[in-house]
Amino acid sequence: MRVVVIPGTTYAVTTATDCTVSTTDGVLIASCAAGEQTLFVAPGAEVEVSDDSALVTESFKGAPAGLSAVWGSIKKVSASLASKLNVSTFNAHQANTTVHVTAQEREKWNGKQDNLTDESGNMTLAGGLTAAGTVNANGGVNIPLAVGAPTDTSAVNCLYAMGLAGAVQALVQPIYLNSSSITVAGSISKYSNGTLAGLTQRFSVGAASAGSNAYGSAVIPLIGPNGQFNYSSVCGFSLAVNATAFAKFTFGIGRGSKTNRTGLTMDSYSMIPGDNLAVNYGEIVDVTINTPYDTVRKGYEIRVREIFYVKSVGHWQVKTTTVFLPVGHNELMPNGLNRLIFMQSGPPSIEEREEKAALYMELGGGSTNTLFKIASLRGFINFEAGTGVSTLIIDARNEKTYALSADVGTGTRHLYANGFTNPTYHALEAMAVNAIESEETADFVDINTPIEES
Repeated sequence: MRVVVIPGTTYAVTTATDCTVSTTDGVLIASCAAGEQTLFVAPGAEVEVSDDSALVTESFKGAPAGLSAVWGSIKKVSASLASKLNVSTFNAHQANTTVHVTAQEREKWNGKQDNLTDESGNMTLAGGLTAAGTVNANGGVNIPLAVGAPTDTSAVNCLYAMGLAGAVQALVQPIYLNSSSITVAGSISKYSNGTLAGLTQRFSVGAASAGSNAYGSAVIPLIGPNGQFNYSSVCGFSLAVNATAFAKFTFGIGRGSKTNRTGLTMDSYSMIPGDNLAVNYGEIVDVTINTPYDTVRKGYEIRVREIFYVKSVGHWQVKTTTVFLPVGHNELMPNGLNRLIFMQSGPPSIEEREEKAALYMELGGGSTNTLFKIASLRGFINFEAGTGVSTLIIDARNEKTYALSADVGTGTRHLYANGFTNPTYHALEAMAVNAIESEETADFVDINTPIEES
């Protein structure tokens, strides 16, 4: 019951049962045992007595020992609680299951947390792990070979990596030069020094005359083992090429006849689809390095062109890619070129253009980066693809008054692993620096300009 009192006055409470006296804010003032009488000092105008039958009377005796001394503190606490604690607000907060964790939820969470790592910080997952970002494993990765096999980070990983390298090597076949069928035209000739039939061929590019550059072309047929019936599992190749003169490297890939041409300007097409541009799904790619070192941008501009056909368009198209190769002034091009590498991730569609392939350039100089991606391409259509790459044409331009050279060596032909997987493509994509600056696709318009008309 609530009793009106005079603040600061002493009262006696007499009760037949146990009861308490509290402020209206719930602060305990006094406790009274059954059958006894207790004195208290009223802190406010009202007090709450838990026994409705208790008798509360004003006492004219002194306050209980020590009670007056703590009265001031009780009053301060009461005032503080009155300003900060609202019982209904507290009860609503306590009942809010959104902001509070239940005992069952805490137990469930603790169980999950305990399963994440053991006391040493190790984690074991029953399923797989997918990460949107980079996964760092600076301490190494254990790859057990079989149940019971050792999982030592250094030994097993090295052996396993060597095994993977060996597996990839088993998917690689050689591409040889058909040396007896190589033809040359213009100011270029086959050079005997540094030449091994079928393996390497050096060409001499004649010196320029006063006011006129020297031009020459070499057509190099490529051969090698290519087991197939109607379809081939070829998924890439690499060609060892190099030149001290400015050069254009053209190669035909996949099925379909192609027409080779020599004695043309560097901007002309040295190879075009054969049979009067008859429909087929092979491709022609050329890479041109024909500009001097850019002293402002510090590197070389390179052009890549791809001639291709897809059903949805219904005629031949050409994609032109502009590349900037950032190398030092002491890394001359194409002197520093070692290989052109063509790799694809899987078979593309013949209906719509899908860019499943990429062209890379591997340098052999002293640059920090030596592997560059220089084009995104459609890729092989595997029907009757043969060796994959059939012919290489080197067009060279010499502006010097002394002879320069061009070289070609054996290449490699790469096959898909199970499931149309090309591990070399994924490795190159991960490592290569993307040097592509712009790309443009247009209808194919032949450029066929002889040197003497340029």
